[in-house]
Amino acid sequence: MKKRSIFLLLSFAVIAILFAFLFRKPAGEYFTLKKTDVDYKILASCTVSFPDLYEMAAKTEMDVKKIPVGEGQQVKRGALLIQADDFKEAQNLTIAVNNYENTKLKLKNSKEETYPRLKEQLNDDSAVLADAKNQFDRVKILFDGGAVSKAELENTKTKYDAVQARYNQTKLQLDSYSKSGAAAELINQLNILNAQMELARRSVQEKQITAPYDCTVIKIDVREGETVAAGKKALTILEKKAWVLETNVDQKEVSFLETGLPCYIIFDAYPSEKVKADVSLVCSTIDGAKGTCNLKLQIKEDKAFIKHGMTGNAEISGKKIENVNVNVLALPSKYLLREKEGNFVLVYKDKKAEKTAVEFTPIGEKWVGVKNLPEGTKVVLPK
Repeated sequence: MKKRSIFLLLSFAVIAILFAFLFRKPAGEYFTLKKTDVDYKILASCTVSFPDLYEMAAKTEMDVKKIPVGEGQQVKRGALLIQADDFKEAQNLTIAVNNYENTKLKLKNSKEETYPRLKEQLNDDSAVLADAKNQFDRVKILFDGGAVSKAELENTKTKYDAVQARYNQTKLQLDSYSKSGAAAELINQLNILNAQMELARRSVQEKQITAPYDCTVIKIDVREGETVAAGKKALTILEKKAWVLETNVDQKEVSFLETGLPCYIIFDAYPSEKVKADVSLVCSTIDGAKGTCNLKLQIKEDKAFIKHGMTGNAEISGKKIENVNVNVLALPSKYLLREKEGNFVLVYKDKKAEKTAVEFTPIGEKWVGVKNLPEGTKVVLPK
């Protein structure tokens, strides 16, 4: 019984050794070729370029009266940032507005009252003229028949002539008014007064500095009570928009790029922070001298530490392309033997590693797409 057990143990040991010999793996690390999707990454250094700091200067000499904001404060578009003494300018604006409104009212009255009144008067005069003419014609017929005296005929003619003269005067006034008279003069005056009013309004506006867009006040360079010369920097602001970074990548990466691709930014000053972003613009032209393509990356997170001009590194997830980095026989680049005679790999075959020529297409820095080896090929890592 003891001998039988020993025999069985020896038999199992021989089978195990034989199995290990027949099916042993190649010595060292190896990789089996198979269809796979390569997570293609594009790496590039980048710099925060937008929004840029904007310096606002005094448009005219001003005595600073009030500064209702502070450094670091966020304000809306149109918010008052600096107010100067504008008493004289405000008075001039009030006078200009009053003159404009008075003339505008005169023009309105002339259009709505004077002209309609003249037309109505002409209609009345026309009706009176018609009656006077009929009366004169009737009396003349009677005079010709000897029924009335010559004095009565002349009296009727005098009345008719007076009515005719009044009608002609009204018609002359109406024609003159509608073509070139008071209305045209008032319109001309109104245009001049409007220009004066706008100049006065601009003078008032130049005595204050307002936010041109939603922004953050970065620095204030003047103080209340200070007299500021025209053109002197008064404050610095930063537009409230998503941060945009610029980078350049090798032109060989262009086919893997498109807007909307996700990426991460690691800033040099904050290496532990991984900030989400995406590709917002892929430049349509290549810099021939450098062989690079310009990209813009937009930050998707609100990070208070980001500042204009900061530098960092971007990791962009490349576009998925069938038979290029999707469903392709991919091999890590470290398995390649790059020699003067060509490119080779160590293929595990017949229980040994054979140096075999390989054809491939680079997929970034870390992967290649193999063309001339079948799926399932075991490739040994070179020592």
